[in-house]
Amino acid sequence: MNRCLSTSCFMSLLLLGGCSLEPTYEKPDAPIDQQWPANTTGQCCVGKQAFDKDWRGFVVDDRLRQLIDMALANNRSLRQFAASVDEARAGYDGAQSGLFPTIGIDTYAGRSKLPPLVRTQNGGTSSGSIANTFQATGGFTSYELDLFGRIRSQRNAAGARFEASEADYQAARLALIGEVASTWLSLKANQHLLDLAQNTYQSQDRYGQLLRKSFNLGSSARIDVHQADAQTNTAAVQVNTYRMQVAQNSNALRVLVGQPVPVGLLPTGALGEQLATLDVPAGLPSSLVERRPDIMSAEASLRAANADIGAARTAYFPTFSLTSALGSLTGDFSRLLTGPAEFWSVALAGSLPLIDGGARRAQVDASHARFNGQAAAYEATVQNAFREAADALNARQEMLTQVEFQKKLVGDYQEAYRQSRLRFEAGLDSYFSTMDAQRSLFDAQQKWAQLELAREINQVTLYKALGGGWSGSLKVAER
Repeated sequence: MNRCLSTSCFMSLLLLGGCSLEPTYEKPDAPIDQQWPANTTGQCCVGKQAFDKDWRGFVVDDRLRQLIDMALANNRSLRQFAASVDEARAGYDGAQSGLFPTIGIDTYAGRSKLPPLVRTQNGGTSSGSIANTFQATGGFTSYELDLFGRIRSQRNAAGARFEASEADYQAARLALIGEVASTWLSLKANQHLLDLAQNTYQSQDRYGQLLRKSFNLGSSARIDVHQADAQTNTAAVQVNTYRMQVAQNSNALRVLVGQPVPVGLLPTGALGEQLATLDVPAGLPSSLVERRPDIMSAEASLRAANADIGAARTAYFPTFSLTSALGSLTGDFSRLLTGPAEFWSVALAGSLPLIDGGARRAQVDASHARFNGQAAAYEATVQNAFREAADALNARQEMLTQVEFQKKLVGDYQEAYRQSRLRFEAGLDSYFSTMDAQRSLFDAQQKWAQLELAREINQVTLYKALGGGWSGSLKVAER
């Protein structure tokens, strides 16, 4: 018994003193500039943290906040990512368990009859015998001693992939927040455009009826009536178009939230009157590497590939497995747990392929190739993140100017339409001058609404491009 314990302790010391064949991991340098391009306003925010870690510090409209909370709790796609995290966590736990032996207990009870193999003195045979066997054994079988780090490398790879799955969850969560906000803003903009189209249609229809009465009295030509009807029908088509877009936005919002949207949480009020989100300072470009979950996922996958190289290299070295048992064997059940029935065994087995036709070398080469591919993917992810953030910063700068000038243009057309309508009602101008003025005003209003929507959605895009507000602890339970 003491010899068995000594042998097990010796093997444990071998295990603890095992080496690792993983290459030393070095995080690649981010292939991006240290400052934002000159055509952005990013330099105004150098040295600041981008924004509060909680997304609620970015979304200020309480209705939109409640919708995002509902989406984070009920969205089915996000639940799939959460399940993938749980699966990756289980995979890591399984890889971790390989470092420890599986200890179990086996029992056996049997009764057998032996054949009459012994002859008696008078030439006959013995009647045979009946024997009982009782056995209880505890121990472990084929426990691999991780002397060269194969199991530890597999554990490290599984742990890195677990971190990558957590980062993927956070990326999906961030995308969901942005999609809910963008859809909600689009619904608000399309409701505004629908109101504009309906008002334009009603005005066109009213003046068209006046023109038709004038034609019936012989004061207007038939072509004028047809032109007025064409304008009215054009406005009617736009009403139907925006009504369809409002319905599509509502359906999309219902799917994102995962349940019917309460009426009280739908957007109301004039477009651009009160922003649903706050402005986002940019921070340093290097902060992208620390904040964006897709970059963290790519970097974790790179570390997993590095660990896979270590696991592949161990194929060049022998594997050792330890088997140990301690138990009791007797033919009398009452003596099963007594000293005379005790037995023990310890065995060490080793194996090393000598000729494999280059299979091991191919596995190592493949692991190096996967690592190089993951390194390229990581650098591409960083570069794409920098481009997305720089584009959103540039768009923020340009869109502010566009929205400002377009709003002034709407004011000019409103005044032109007002004066044209007064001249028409006073008989000083034709209807078609008023109709053209109204059409120009409607076009300008649509363009302004679209620019205002693009500006607000760009704020959401910038928020996502800079990494959003998420907890760096990578815990799925947190929202």
